[in-house]
Amino acid sequence: YGEAVLSAYRSTNLLSPFEKTRLQTLLRGSAADEFVQAAAAFANGDMKQPLAVMKSLLKPHDSAKWTVVTYLPFLWRPDVHFFLKPTMMRDFAERVGHRFHEVYSPDLDLSTYEALLNMAEETRRETGDLQPTDLIDIQSFMWTAVEYKEGDRPDE
Repeated sequence: YGEAVLSAYRSTNLLSPFEKTRLQTLLRGSAADEFVQAAAAFANGDMKQPLAVMKSLLKPHDSAKWTVVTYLPFLWRPDVHFFLKPTMMRDFAERVGHRFHEVYSPDLDLSTYEALLNMAEETRRETGDLQPTDLIDIQSFMWTAVEYKEGDRPDE
């Protein structure tokens, strides 16, 4: 499964070129299938153990990062999973007063991800009138909110 996943990583700009390069060794090695299967289990809702497996497989490659572990679940299940870009998500959380910006940890700890999913669900509820289809829409909304500056508003 490694080459197929590597191709998916390369076909988007969600990960940095450095992250993609570091992942090549893992995804072309003997642990590739184990990593992909752990990501699939995570995507299907069994998150604690698969997160630990992904962390242990990614650590030797300096890739045990939220962007890497949330990428595949987000692509496979955008209805329930979220792509964690730490700086952007923390900025959004601070703007809206969500606890995620206080509990965030770069360590791959499930409580961080659960806080992110909570923030995404709260945002989905608050933006219901915009009729978001999935968490890709919510991610786009958050990104726009973080990038917004008061001077961006057109004169009325």
